[in-house]
Amino acid sequence: MRKIATPLLLSTLMLLAACGTQMKVADVDPSTGALKSDKGTVTKATVVTAKPTSLSKFGGTVFVSSGGEYGINQMKATNLFTEVLNFDDLQKLIVSKNLQDKVPSVGEPIGLSRLSKVYKPFLWVNFKRINKENKPYLQMIATNPENLEELFLAEVYLDFIWAGVNDQNSRYPLYNAFIEWARKNP
Repeated sequence: MRKIATPLLLSTLMLLAACGTQMKVADVDPSTGALKSDKGTVTKATVVTAKPTSLSKFGGTVFVSSGGEYGINQMKATNLFTEVLNFDDLQKLIVSKNLQDKVPSVGEPIGLSRLSKVYKPFLWVNFKRINKENKPYLQMIATNPENLEELFLAEVYLDFIWAGVNDQNSRYPLYNAFIEWARKNP
């Protein structure tokens, strides 16, 4: 039994590793307005929340958390914002503007809210993995940090078995939904 289980386990792990994310930053295709995909048509994300708002009130600045280097670079590639910040950028900004007493931490929503009030308005975009009915989903959420209002939320089912999870069938659909929402709310 043990001789059968070990190769089976190794095969399963290899298959799962092959389905991993590539995290390739894509340019926006000018003819479609969506991210260019090497694999053709990209599935659509489910948009849960898309509140009408003027993104101009955020002054062209967005903070991307929990998206890693890929999340920052992909947001830059959308050309929707003039300034794309990560966690380290926010901390350096707080120190350079001497705001440590007013914003002791940006690791929690309340700190981001304080920063948006004492520094300048910005949009906060983050990614979150949730489970619905025992199925994994990845969400992209855009929040106004000043009042912590969720302005946009899109999600995709993470199909680890059949389709695999990679940038083109998980992150690209989320960014495409976000791009579409942002263009409707300049």
